[in-house]
Amino acid sequence: MLDFVTDDALDWFDSEVETLNRLVHQLPSFQKKANDTVHNDINWHNVLVEENGGFWMIDWDDLAVHGDAAMDYSVFLWPLYGSEDWPFWEERLIALEGRERFERMELYFRAKLLDDVIDVHADYIEAENMPEVKQRTQQRAKDIHLRAYPEYLRRYGK
Repeated sequence: MLDFVTDDALDWFDSEVETLNRLVHQLPSFQKKANDTVHNDINWHNVLVEENGGFWMIDWDDLAVHGDAAMDYSVFLWPLYGSEDWPFWEERLIALEGRERFERMELYFRAKLLDDVIDVHADYIEAENMPEVKQRTQQRAKDIHLRAYPEYLRRYGK
């Protein structure tokens, strides 16, 4: 059904998930309990910007008092990660939040990209049973995978 994904690639996806799991358990920055108050869905769609530069954050239904701010940062900053502006933001984040939190953010970025490689396959398969959106959903899922997979390999190797 997934004619654009080989069996070897599927095996590699499993091994890469294990690699990320191992890194989380090995990195010192992940050994402390997360105790930040976090939004848990802080993305660009949940920030409203006024013409004068003021802003409002919306969609607080996932607010948590014991979370990891590095996760919030990584979701919010994902569109900038790897851009030509990223070195500026990286420097600012390290200065504001410290190297330890930034190390966690980097692993969250890696996990987000791997999610783009893998998770879209579920959308592709589920669309089989939805003829009204099947073609569009499957094409979108395939496009995301085909963009993210080589990008992941470029950044993190195989």
